Amino acid sequence: MSIYKRGRKIKRKILGAGALLLALPVYGVSNGLFQLAVCRDNSHSMLRREWLKKLWNDINGRVTERKRNRKEKWGKGSNVLEKGWSFADFTKELEAGKAWFEGQEKERITMTSYDGLKLVAYFLPAEEESNKILILMHGYRNKGMVWDFANLVKFYHEMGYHLLVPYQRAHGESEGNYICFGVKERYDLVQWTEYMAGRFGEECHIFLSGISMGCTTVLMAAGLKLPKQVKGLIADCGFTSPWDIFAHVLKKDFHLPKFPFLYVADYICRAKAGFHFQEYSVTESMKWNRIPVLFIHGEQDDFVPAQMSRVNYDACGAEKEIFIVGRAAHGTCNLVEPEAYRQKVIGFMEKYSGEKS
Repeated sequence: MSIYKRGRKIKRKILGAGALLLALPVYGVSNGLFQLAVCRDNSHSMLRREWLKKLWNDINGRVTERKRNRKEKWGKGSNVLEKGWSFADFTKELEAGKAWFEGQEKERITMTSYDGLKLVAYFLPAEEESNKILILMHGYRNKGMVWDFANLVKFYHEMGYHLLVPYQRAHGESEGNYICFGVKERYDLVQWTEYMAGRFGEECHIFLSGISMGCTTVLMAAGLKLPKQVKGLIADCGFTSPWDIFAHVLKKDFHLPKFPFLYVADYICRAKAGFHFQEYSVTESMKWNRIPVLFIHGEQDDFVPAQMSRVNYDACGAEKEIFIVGRAAHGTCNLVEPEAYRQKVIGFMEKYSGEKS
């Protein structure tokens, strides 16, 4: 072999080794992102390790300091938004609502999902005879199935609604190893809706309400065949697709680009969890939806930007309304503006059920 050919062979080996050295950390970080976001038990994710958490905190601290300095320099004329009211600002109200719900006598219902998981929901019947049903879908890794709705459950119950509150797959008492961000949960919600329609018959009125990932589950389910008894959807701070929300969080919290990390994490998710981040979207579902939707979002939401609800609203081909709460952060519209929120929601349900509460 000539010196020239031996040189080319050595060069290819060096390049290959270099590519492998680059690929290994990319795969490691991407797999950590998958474990952190998708796996039910994410305690083993490398992104939960103390040294890496400290690194992210240091990076985020520097970014926050730059924002603070920019705000001090330019004052109110800058584009830095004030922080909205978050769940941490309403702990007392949330704990009280959760305690009320837990103190009620409820029925535990189980069913088997299309892919063999045992799913669990709790049913709180109305105090008097009623044909009004509200299915409440909680958000991502929330503190108990009712936490997101803790300020609303007693109110809805007093308005004469039967309440069904499922644990989404891979949450609480429901089985599942992977959180699928609405892609598989939409089929579970269809089954819960069919169950309630069968239980209460042709004349019942069913509304589906979701907050955060629960909202996305509701809106994705609207692209499937739902029972005719479903009269409306209450969509509070949902995202447009798993891909979009991951890209947003990856940039905001980890300061990493989509390529290559999100692409590799998507490949890992497809291989391990059986779905991928671009498999389905709310915007696609809304093109097929014919059920009225009330879109709700906090303007100060920096976890799921309010623009995502505006995009979903624009894509919706059914009758629709949108309610934006200026001072609310993620999922807190019903806490920041409780009276306006309740009036908007009850007005919407009365309008499309054809009944007065």
